[in-house]
Amino acid sequence: MKERASIVVSLFILTLLVMGTWWAADYSQRAVQIDPPSRLTHERDTWAKKIVLVRTNDKGIVIHRLEGDLMEHFPDDKSYELQAPRAYTLREENPLTVATSNVAFIYDEGDRILMRGGAVLLRLGDAQRQPLNFRSQEITLLVDKDIAYTDLPAVATSGRSKMSGVGMRFNNVTQQLDVLQSTDVYIAPKDQREGATPQAQ
Repeated sequence: MKERASIVVSLFILTLLVMGTWWAADYSQRAVQIDPPSRLTHERDTWAKKIVLVRTNDKGIVIHRLEGDLMEHFPDDKSYELQAPRAYTLREENPLTVATSNVAFIYDEGDRILMRGGAVLLRLGDAQRQPLNFRSQEITLLVDKDIAYTDLPAVATSGRSKMSGVGMRFNNVTQQLDVLQSTDVYIAPKDQREGATPQAQ
């Protein structure tokens, strides 16, 4: 009888120990955050120097190229910051454009690029058109649509013609330059005959 009683007591104590250990482990997991949520401050988590990013079409042909000296990623808004950026549009069906600025901010997985600080967009000339130079403090590039625009004061020059205004939008597909508020326009006679002058809207 004594042996049976001691066995029962031992089993009872062992059961209590197991249950107590399980409860303590469960309580610890609930009380302590093993993986605390990431901070939503604007701090970089990765960076790279001397980067080159390319985007291709369905045939594997490069249609956009982005270069820069230093790129940083910020997880809070999933954006990238790029120092000394150079953006090239290389679509066969559209004229080549080159955009530069002091810094660029890349959003929407590269579909929208904000060029800031001395931003310049140059559309190279061809047999039908003279080069177009589009300048502002900020220019936003919509990569998929091949469109560049700004809501700030800007200056566009083509040949000897010059147009300045507030708010400009250049569509590289249609070759249309829209100016929201035109303040000064000079159209050189030769440029007007050749059809190389920006259009005020």
